This record gives sequence, structure tokens and C-alpha cells, in this order.
Amino acid sequence: MRKQKPGRHRAFALGLLSLGLVLTLMMTTVSIRVTYVTDSNGAKQLLLTSESDPARLMSLSGIEAEEGDRVYYTAFGDSLATLNIERAFTVTVEADGQETPVKMVYGTVAEALEKAGITLGPDDYTVPALDSLVGIGSKVEVHRVRYEETVEYQTIPHETEYIYTSLYFRNTDRVTTLQAGADGQCAVTTRHRWVDGELENSIVTDVTTTVEPQDALIKTYGAGAPVSPLTGPDGTTNPPSSYSQVLTGKATGYYSRTGRGASGLGLGYGTVAVDPDVIPYGTLLYITSTDGRFVYGYALATDTGIALQDGHILVDLFYETYAESVINGAINVNVYVVG
Repeated sequence: MRKQKPGRHRAFALGLLSLGLVLTLMMTTVSIRVTYVTDSNGAKQLLLTSESDPARLMSLSGIEAEEGDRVYYTAFGDSLATLNIERAFTVTVEADGQETPVKMVYGTVAEALEKAGITLGPDDYTVPALDSLVGIGSKVEVHRVRYEETVEYQTIPHETEYIYTSLYFRNTDRVTTLQAGADGQCAVTTRHRWVDGELENSIVTDVTTTVEPQDALIKTYGAGAPVSPLTGPDGTTNPPSSYSQVLTGKATGYYSRTGRGASGLGLGYGTVAVDPDVIPYGTLLYITSTDGRFVYGYALATDTGIALQDGHILVDLFYETYAESVINGAINVNVYVVG
């Protein structure tokens, strides 16, 4: 057998020692970390590397980020690091007849709209609400809202007021128009709410009368209805329950433009002319025809005339129109002296 030379052993041992020193130097110069690479879908990979660049680490692990993903890299000292990829999900934003997909990791509806480049008008709204959180499979609907006001002019029908009088007892079909009726007008403001181009509701917000209606005033026959608007001691137009005397005679009708009687008191429905020596001025009377078909009602004695002073007429009944004074004619009446 051939013996190896001692010098060759020493050279080999020296080489191994040198290699160990080089490897030790390399290990102390370059830090090797244990890096855990994961994603939110459950993928995992363990790397032993000195790399700290996220792009390089993803390339080495085969787990890489896609559009919209969030990458988080954290080093824990020199020996441990983590790289986590939070996978983005798709949120569909529907607005103006189009659907826009956006990638998000987390966030609200408002942030999804911002990513989609969609701006809301002052009255627009979303479903879900702007502050709602989105998630996997979320769909956001944008509803466009606009308001419109319209003004429509409508007719206000006039009403008819009937004034009843027993003066027309001779012709109960007689009708006199004291005032013609006229319709009015009003402006109706309506607020319309349109959502995505369709009318959702209409609400009347204001009604303003632009032309007041004028009621028709019609005088017509009413059995026992007094001509005079005056009331008796009891506050009604009913016949008096007590009186001092009853005078019977002829009543005529008259009309005057002077507006004031001989007593100095005013003239109007409910004032009559008398002989002041028989019936003093200011006396309250109640006058009705002897057959009860005509009722003048309560009256005040305020005026006089020649025919009254001659005793041909007991009382002259005042009317506010000449036509009514003619209709009165001559009527036999009972005059109740009330006070």
C-alpha cells in the first residue's frame, strides 16, 4: 500500500477551514429572514431569504398581487418578516344606465363612487346609503333625482246666496238678481319629483287666489221671510211676544235717495215713515199684513210724509230700490207697537 504524504493532509484541512471562514463571514454579512407570504384567500408560502422588496418576495413565492390588492410587508427584527396580500373584490356601481366595476379591499359606498368617478347631484341618493360598507358582491345603485315645479291656474266656482223675502207673495216665482256671480281663479303650484327619469310623486306646495270669486246674490220668495233685517228685544226676527198696542191700516212702499228721514235718522230696510203724532219717531214696530202673507218685520219710525199726516196711510215702508217700492203697492197691515 502506498502511503500519502503528511503535507497533502495539512493542505486539505487548511482549505476546509478557509471555506468555513468564508461561509461564516457571508452569513454574518447578509441577514437571512424567515418570511411568511400569505394572502386573504388562504394561500401561504415560507421563504428563507434576505430579500425585503415586496415585489421580489411575491415573485419568489409565486403569490402575487393583482389590480386593487393591498400589500402589507412587516419586518420583525433581522430574522422574521411577513408579507400579506389583501385581495380586492369587485363592487359594481350602476349609474346613468351603465354598470362600472371597481376593485376594493374595503371601504364605503362613497369611496366606491369616488373610484368609479361618479359624482352625485344635490338631490341624488344611493342604495345602499353612502356611509354603508361594501363587501364581496356588493352592488351600488345611483338614483338621479330632480325636482320640477309647475303652476296651473284653476277656476274657483262662485257661490249663490239667496235672500228670501215675503215681498214677492203676489208672485212667488219672482226672482231678482242683486249681484251677478263671477268665478275666481287660483294658482296651484305643484312640485314633481323625478327619479331616474320617471315621475315618482307630485305634491301641491301652494295655492294662491289670484282673483277672488264674487258670489251671486239672488232675492227670491220665502214664506214669512221679513223684509227688514232688524231684530226684536229677544234678538230674533220672530214676532214679538209682547207689545203695547196694535194699529191696523194701509201700508205703502217708498224709496228715497236722501238717505235720511225727517227725524234725522238714516233710511234703509227696517225704517218706515209715520205720522209722528200717532207713532213717535224712534218707536220700534213690528209690521205684517193682516192675512200674514207679507211680513215687513221689525222697523223704526224715522220719517214722515203728507199722506201720513193726512191719515190716508198708516205707515210707508222704506225699500232700497224703487222697483221693490212699486212691488209693495198698498197692503193692509197690522202695526204692533213694541217699544
